[in-house]
Amino acid sequence: MFTANISCADDLRLDKETQYQKSLMKIGYRILNANNIENRMTFYYSNKKDVKTCLNRSYKNIAVYKGMLPFIDSDEELAALLSHEIARGLDTYAGFWRRTAMTLRKSKYEKKADRTAVDLMVKAGYNPVALIVILNKITAEPCFWDDLGLRRYTVGSDRMLNIYRYIYEKYPVYLVDNDYKRNLYYQNFLLVTKKQRQQFREEYKNKNSQYVTNKRL
Repeated sequence: MFTANISCADDLRLDKETQYQKSLMKIGYRILNANNIENRMTFYYSNKKDVKTCLNRSYKNIAVYKGMLPFIDSDEELAALLSHEIARGLDTYAGFWRRTAMTLRKSKYEKKADRTAVDLMVKAGYNPVALIVILNKITAEPCFWDDLGLRRYTVGSDRMLNIYRYIYEKYPVYLVDNDYKRNLYYQNFLLVTKKQRQQFREEYKNKNSQYVTNKRL
């Protein structure tokens, strides 16, 4: 009986991981094909518990780790993470000097990848606001000097503001007719004061049924 239970548990776990892998491939290749990206990239699920996605050293394989799954609430948010890594992959294909620049000027190329990710998402039919939403869940807020050492910036907020500005300038329709208007994490980014954020959380808690926090595709 004990052996049988272990076997069933392994089969169940394998089935779930197979579904995760299929979702990654489906969404990843949709982004590549919609944007006519010929550079070869593959997508795989890792059962490591790290909360991250990564582009491996070959610059061709993109992984989503098991620890990231609790933070992903929709296909659009997964598409946002994959689009960012695809954007980084496209930069690495530019050659050795570009990869060196990406290492030396991390914040510049991280923001560049975020903007490119917005373009990739829009062409693939995804809402780019999802990139702000998922980053608001997972990005830290430490302060660092920028690449030139001229000013300090907060990593999470700086990236999200960069994305918001880019969407505002290039794809404003997504901000006017926004599926994420009442999303808890998007509002946490938009609301300026602690009091506003707390008020929204209380409204959300008391009237949860009236708000849409995720859009599942």
